[in-house]
Amino acid sequence: MSEIIMKKKKAKAFTLIELIIVLAIMAIIAAIAIPNFIAVRDNSKTKADVQSCAVIQRTVLMLVSDGSITGGAKTFDVTVGASVVTNPVDTTLQTALKDIKAPQGEITTTVGSVTTTAVATKYHISINDAGDVTVVTQ
Repeated sequence: MSEIIMKKKKAKAFTLIELIIVLAIMAIIAAIAIPNFIAVRDNSKTKADVQSCAVIQRTVLMLVSDGSITGGAKTFDVTVGASVVTNPVDTTLQTALKDIKAPQGEITTTVGSVTTTAVATKYHISINDAGDVTVVTQ
């Protein structure tokens, strides 16, 4: 009888410990990275709102200076999105703001000891007697 010699083959797979270590490292990296990504996203929304307010301010200043918006001090709220402007001063303002996107950032308000956070839905535009324009999100 011929003797069959069997050689043990060394397994070429990961051990359970190695897999657990890799998963633990990935979990640590995710725990560090995800809050940073969320902060960057929120920061970019805030910056986009600031830029939109600046564009609205320049547009309204232009309309005031060329006489399209007349009169003294005015205050109005504008909700923009999908080319819809509610409570517009006139159709000139509606046309001028058609490309502005709705606010994306959050507004934090504090009344007494209660702080609430809500998503901004509109722009508040104020024009004083001197013709200065202020735009904020609400």
